[in-house]
Amino acid sequence: MRAIEVGLRFLVQQGVKYVFGIPAGSINAIYDALLDIPELKPIVAKHENSSGYMAGSYTRITGIPSLCVASSGPGATNLVTPTANAWKQKLPVIFITGSVPSTKLGKGGAQELYAEPIFASITKMSRTVLDPHELPEILAEAYHTAISGVPGPVHLAIPIDIQMKDIGERELPVLPAVEQPVIDLAAAKAAAQRIKAAGSKGAILLGNGAKTASDSIVQFAETLGWGVATTPRGKGAFPENHPLSLGGYGLSANWKASEYLNGGNHEVLLIIGSSLGELATSNWEPRLVAGRELIHIDYDANELGKVYETHYPVHGEIKLVIAELLEQLSADGQKDEAAVSDAFAGLAEAAAAAEPGEEKWNTRSAIRGLSAAAPKDARFFLDIGEFMTYSIQNVLIESGQEFDIDINFGGMGSGLGGVIGAQLAEPSRPTICITGDGCFFMHGMEVLTAKEYQLPILFVVINNARLGMVYHGHMLQYKRCLDDFSQERVSIAGIAISLGLRHAEITSLDQLQSEHVSEWLSHGEPVVVEVVVDGNEIPPMGERVKFLQGATY
Repeated sequence: MRAIEVGLRFLVQQGVKYVFGIPAGSINAIYDALLDIPELKPIVAKHENSSGYMAGSYTRITGIPSLCVASSGPGATNLVTPTANAWKQKLPVIFITGSVPSTKLGKGGAQELYAEPIFASITKMSRTVLDPHELPEILAEAYHTAISGVPGPVHLAIPIDIQMKDIGERELPVLPAVEQPVIDLAAAKAAAQRIKAAGSKGAILLGNGAKTASDSIVQFAETLGWGVATTPRGKGAFPENHPLSLGGYGLSANWKASEYLNGGNHEVLLIIGSSLGELATSNWEPRLVAGRELIHIDYDANELGKVYETHYPVHGEIKLVIAELLEQLSADGQKDEAAVSDAFAGLAEAAAAAEPGEEKWNTRSAIRGLSAAAPKDARFFLDIGEFMTYSIQNVLIESGQEFDIDINFGGMGSGLGGVIGAQLAEPSRPTICITGDGCFFMHGMEVLTAKEYQLPILFVVINNARLGMVYHGHMLQYKRCLDDFSQERVSIAGIAISLGLRHAEITSLDQLQSEHVSEWLSHGEPVVVEVVVDGNEIPPMGERVKFLQGATY
């Protein structure tokens, strides 16, 4: 049996289901082996960059590690960006890149690249495999490294001759036991005592890590009666139509969240599952933490105290920590729903509720219309651009809905690739990708990938004929910008027609109603909806501009 086949069969044994990537000469042994391993399904993308985003989102949603492969040379360098994204998100994705034959290393072979050090700073492990007999065990080590402790991506560079070498019949490697997460019980008890002492004078800020415990966090917040805000990546961890919801904080913050968290009405701020970066904290806003004590819960101990002085750090699996805190607080009893509503009567208006009066047709109203028309179990997968600032503010995530955005690394086009992994992760969930014309021109051909695998994704493309976030950022910061940031409008619907895809072109709210969204999602195949707007309104990105101004001058 070839060395790579033994390695792939090991991954199947661990539950790995997909190989994301693009076939090429230096990895052709992998794709040939898949013909004999039907349990491992290839997803052939249009660009290696997108394949890495697919792998990352699939792994984030399912918790199952995925495999992403690329050729040597340019294929490997095309994987650097999604690998860095997986590193930022702490995702156990296994990246494999091919290499010229081991006997020809250093001799100038086509697409030769020493990839190991390139990936070293953005993975938990990066290694070149030079002995075919060791390949299965090294792959098992890489897998174990990816899932152990704080998860993260790993990378192996494997020369094509090493992949193809027949190593005979081999038993599959056996993994060592993975240490189960533990809770710092003393720290949890101290945090619970401080929470009790605070009474009603507390607030909660949820990051992406809180999504692993969203149901218990709702119960927890209701027990305390504390207002709950979410970071951009944490959006969806708490239902935004809940009376305790403050909406989003950080980039494109909801005014209620900013007013409440930056105000002086609470003495304790409880942070759950956030690394507290720039976009989560409104550029590390001093008022967020001024005059109050911080309780910070995270499964990565390195995040505790990294940004702010943390008075009560609690390390542990978030779902287990919340359960422990609920048990500690149970003596106080749980407020009933009416008490919660009374305590936060002024917050019952949803964070993204429509304002009185007729909406003008623009990006903001289109996003609001899409949110109102979406199914109650929809997943919104956001790309990166001007439209995301409106979406963070104006997509109302209710209980049963999900919201994803790879905002920390912020690669344009990450949503177009990532949404494919999301749909594969949850095939029965209605899935909506909100992207822009700039992202579409980068990675829009992944709509063909969705077509080829019959994935019923709704791709909503906001077309304002410019790089909107760049344009408005320059106008806000410098009061001028290059004409090159805009272009003659290109018909995205026309592109969809040429690709043989279902499509629609939307120019008013009348064309963006629930019956339209239901119809688009009913076909069992991707649909491209072009939303044509002028994009002249200033998006809610002022905090980002302030940060750039501070970094520039």
